[in-house]
Amino acid sequence: MSTMDDIELSAEDRALRDLVRRLARERIAGEARRIDEAEEYPHSSMRLLGEAGLFGLLIPERYGGQGAGMRQYALTTEELARACAATTTAFITQTHAMLPILAVGDDEQKRRWLPGLAAGRALGAIAITEPEAGTDVPALATRAVRDGDGYVVSGRKMFITSGGVADLITLFARTSPGRDGISVFVVDARSPGVRPGRPLAKMGIRASNTVELAFDEVRVPATARLGPEGVGFHTAVHVLSDARISTAAQAVGIAQRAYDIADGFTRQRRQFGRPVREFQAVQLRLADMYIAVVTARLLVQRLARFVDAAPDGNRAVEAAAAKVYCSDVAMRVAGDAVQLMGGYGYMREFEAERCMRDAKITQIYDGTNDVNRLVLARQLAKRSA
Repeated sequence: MSTMDDIELSAEDRALRDLVRRLARERIAGEARRIDEAEEYPHSSMRLLGEAGLFGLLIPERYGGQGAGMRQYALTTEELARACAATTTAFITQTHAMLPILAVGDDEQKRRWLPGLAAGRALGAIAITEPEAGTDVPALATRAVRDGDGYVVSGRKMFITSGGVADLITLFARTSPGRDGISVFVVDARSPGVRPGRPLAKMGIRASNTVELAFDEVRVPATARLGPEGVGFHTAVHVLSDARISTAAQAVGIAQRAYDIADGFTRQRRQFGRPVREFQAVQLRLADMYIAVVTARLLVQRLARFVDAAPDGNRAVEAAAAKVYCSDVAMRVAGDAVQLMGGYGYMREFEAERCMRDAKITQIYDGTNDVNRLVLARQLAKRSA
């Protein structure tokens, strides 16, 4: 990293970053290739992150968290992604599952669920996407029908990260027609009628668990509903904004790792009697890669500072912009790393091809970049009007 990063970070920021970097390099990176090839959920790494208190960075101390804020969360996410993008996907999903509880849950609900999730004693998942509804949250079809002192939930959710290993599922379901008819529930994953499908085979982040979830007349007590009925759409908008910051930070970490790999390889690989790092074409490509990574990191950190300074501020547009830009950077830098390494970059023995596979998902989840660009364009038009 550049020295500018160290100058802008507080002593507390640097201490956390260095702790996470050490854990990531010494305990997580070494497992990344194996769990990718085996498509094995990173249980040991998740336990490690829970023991280190990293799941609770955005959770207030009174609910078992660290109360650290978005800046330190973004730093942590980037460092983890430099070691293993799939583990990072599981890590940020744990945070995303807590965000609706933090946003609209009452004090009793926060005390009931957040400490276990923040400490990693329970694994969480967030279930919004459906086979026919992704970024289009108002199109959700999963229904929660009031029945006595609770609800009966029926429907299907798709591409649910950690859905097959979760203990708790933060579920978005329809309680009445229209955009304002979506509500939020915390569902015990062991409830009768909750049926996860087999893990989906993916191009990248292969060690993260991704499943289809079926809800077959699942009974959920009314005490598990977060906030009043109908707050689901606005809660989803808030959660997705912060999720896009997670994805942006993850993308920066993937890009930084791809740059590191290419930089190291080109210093050692020799052609025509000298290291390929000495060829001007290689130097210029590496320079462009570095510029892209640094710019993406600065964008994420600037956005994180804004969130910490104005927790209730509207960051939807800026979060979408950061997600789009940083994920595009990750894909481009990872592709350049593969190209610089030639045939070696295409081999699974080296990490560059995994970076490229992992980078692709950052352009897709938490709203595809095409959809985010469309949303951005419309929001910018409203601002200018």
